[in-house]
Amino acid sequence: MHRFIPILALLAACADTSIPEDVSSISENAPVDLAFCKGEPFADSVGQPVSSIQASLPERSRVLGPDDIATQDYRIDRLNVYVSGSGVIQRLSCG
Repeated sequence: MHRFIPILALLAACADTSIPEDVSSISENAPVDLAFCKGEPFADSVGQPVSSIQASLPERSRVLGPDDIATQDYRIDRLNVYVSGSGVIQRLSCG
C-alpha cells in the first residue's frame, strides 16, 4: 500500500489545476455588496479624493494607503477605503 504513495503524488502533480476562463472572469467582475458595512452611499466616490468623503465615513471605517499596514481580521461591518498615494479612492470593500 505504501509503495503507491509516490506514484499517486506524481499523478497529482501532473493534474490540470488551471481555472476555466468563464469562472475567473465572473469572480473578478462580481459586484461588491457594501450594505453590510454602510458603504453604499460611497460607491460612486471611486476616483474622487478621499478628503471629500472622509468626514462622513461610517464609524468603523478605515482608509488604507498603498504602503499602510492593516490587520488581517475580517469585520463585515467595517468599510475599507483603499486610496492611491495621492489620496484618490481606488476601491471600497467590507471587511
